Amino acid sequence: MPDKDDRLNKFAAALVESIKDIFKEKSEINFSKEPTLERKNIIEYNGRMRADGMEKFNDPTFVSTVNYYASVKDMEKHSAVGALVVYVEQSYIVTLLKILKYPPVDDEDENAMKDSCGTLCNIFAGHFKSKISSMGFIELEMSPFFNYRNTASAGVEFCFKEYDKYEASFYFDNKKRLVVEMTMGAIPVRK
Repeated sequence: MPDKDDRLNKFAAALVESIKDIFKEKSEINFSKEPTLERKNIIEYNGRMRADGMEKFNDPTFVSTVNYYASVKDMEKHSAVGALVVYVEQSYIVTLLKILKYPPVDDEDENAMKDSCGTLCNIFAGHFKSKISSMGFIELEMSPFFNYRNTASAGVEFCFKEYDKYEASFYFDNKKRLVVEMTMGAIPVRK
């Protein structure tokens, strides 16, 4: 079995590839530059991972989260094996959805924009889950998405055995517009 660092590195690369695939499939647009990946320490807050959009952008930000579980039983116990957190600048969410050919969103309706960020998070999380499965791991269970403005006030469930996460930044019009964080614990190999 690969060591913890190698495993997390492979999951991070798979995450970036799965998001790039979504943009290739849904739009004609190219990123301004290649996405960047940065390994960071998880900041734990009250037993949960901190997720603060104001650390990613200097503007109001929508934050959406999804958790991964090894089984339904683990989901019921809130014993996450991983998490995905999506951050989008409030001023860019409508444009990002348009790029991906999703129906227009009322940029005056905060709840509609939060839900749009949640939809993006769910799409990214589902593609990533499929990518993990295609790498030979078990099929993970996924939580519904949770949406926030600026910060996930309750924090995000994560695997307590993990100390690191990856932050992937995606650039449009030469500016960072989308950030996706991922942490993942040990996932059993499919038999």
